[in-house]
Amino acid sequence: MPVSRKYTAYRKALEQLKLRQLDVFRYKDHDEVRVLTPNNRVVLIKLPKRREEMTVDEFIEHVKKSIA
Repeated sequence: MPVSRKYTAYRKALEQLKLRQLDVFRYKDHDEVRVLTPNNRVVLIKLPKRREEMTVDEFIEHVKKSIA
């Protein structure tokens, strides 16, 4: 599966939460996602593991906790 399609579900999940994905930093054991909130605040969300190792629901829950 091409990389551009592989991560679309995660980007769409962020859009459902009214967040805009700016960057994704990939490390050996985790990813960090930089998002823009509706009030124009930039937030760096460190995920516990790589996105593809998480379900979309797990991803959404972690993002919600991180921006609360």
